[in-house]
Amino acid sequence: MKILLSTYFYLPHVGGVSTYVDILKNELEKMGHEVDVFAHYPDMEKYYMPNNGRTLEKFKIKEFVYEKVYTYYEQKMAHVDPWIRWREIERYCFETAAVSFGLKKYDLIHTQDIVSTKALWRVKPKGTPLIATIHGCLAKEFIYSGEVTGKNTLPWKYASAEEYYGAVSSDMTIVPTRWLRNLNISEFKVPKNHMKVIPYGMDIRAFQGKMEQGTTLKNPPDKKVLICPARLVPVKGHKHLLEALSLLKQKRSDWVCWLVGDGELRGDLMQQCLNLNLQEHVLFLGARSDVPALLKQSQIFVLPSLQDNLPFSVMEAQVAGKAVVVSDAGGIPEMVEHGKTGLVSPAGQSQAMYRNLLRVLEDDLIRRRLGEQAKQWALYHWSIEKMMEQTFDAYESIVSKRIVRRGGTHIGR
Repeated sequence: MKILLSTYFYLPHVGGVSTYVDILKNELEKMGHEVDVFAHYPDMEKYYMPNNGRTLEKFKIKEFVYEKVYTYYEQKMAHVDPWIRWREIERYCFETAAVSFGLKKYDLIHTQDIVSTKALWRVKPKGTPLIATIHGCLAKEFIYSGEVTGKNTLPWKYASAEEYYGAVSSDMTIVPTRWLRNLNISEFKVPKNHMKVIPYGMDIRAFQGKMEQGTTLKNPPDKKVLICPARLVPVKGHKHLLEALSLLKQKRSDWVCWLVGDGELRGDLMQQCLNLNLQEHVLFLGARSDVPALLKQSQIFVLPSLQDNLPFSVMEAQVAGKAVVVSDAGGIPEMVEHGKTGLVSPAGQSQAMYRNLLRVLEDDLIRRRLGEQAKQWALYHWSIEKMMEQTFDAYESIVSKRIVRRGGTHIGR
């Protein structure tokens, strides 16, 4: 088949969507399919296909769309929040760009977020099957970031509608966790039979190879390394991790914490470190390309998310055989069993995370046992072959239904 993978977000970036798209593209091409990728360029000023270099300047579309949409809202719906208008303009621009790149040649479209799903569902050829994978809940993230101030506001109603239409504007929607499936059903009234749970997989052998590659960063002598690879954004909960580390410092000082990643909160978090006198214990590494090698050098993985889905960072830490100390946000409890494959604390509770960190620092046997059991669990559950088999079964299901409606032959693997 000729397949289009599409996301509204920019590619590449540090995060699950980008990792998933890379994995999916590589595996589909190994199976003999032809794959294009359509997304925002990293500067968000262009749309492009990174696999073939085709680009389109965003301003050429946005000038026209902005005038039309803004005029409509001023005349018909002047009460609507500017944030909502902006999101509508962004979606219309994405639709227009997708049409200009051409959608008729694809046998299947696989979108990766609620914005691209609704956009491409509206403009794709009628007979082209579209499957979506939803990697998280933007509406909830808007609450944590402050973009939406409460559930009694018009922006929340708009964000909720985005979640609903982003999930149902497809022939089938894949979600990686039962948590996200249940959230879509209970909070946004998405029909449960429209969603299929397919957990992520990863190329375990390739990741293990990257762990053996060198890195310029070395372990400090006589200290254990805690590593937290996550974007520095509100939803990842770094504020609570730093509070936990402040408590930990009062008990023992034989550790350092590497924060791997960048984001809007970097300045605030660095100031919090100064306020808590943690500057000698916490190192901000920024975005790195050697995370597997850094994981190998660390002893403890920590993730304090306030909301998350099925973080690849947890999967990688488990494959690396590290003791994982995590929050119970989102789908993480589906990945980590407290006391067996890691230690889990309630999201946002710094005291509980501190106690778990102290436990794995104090007891080497427990730390090694948790890491070994996490690795065995991961090697079975994060198989890329399992993910691709389930994903391709979903592809065949929706393509077959479309073919039956219009007549034709069945696809093969």
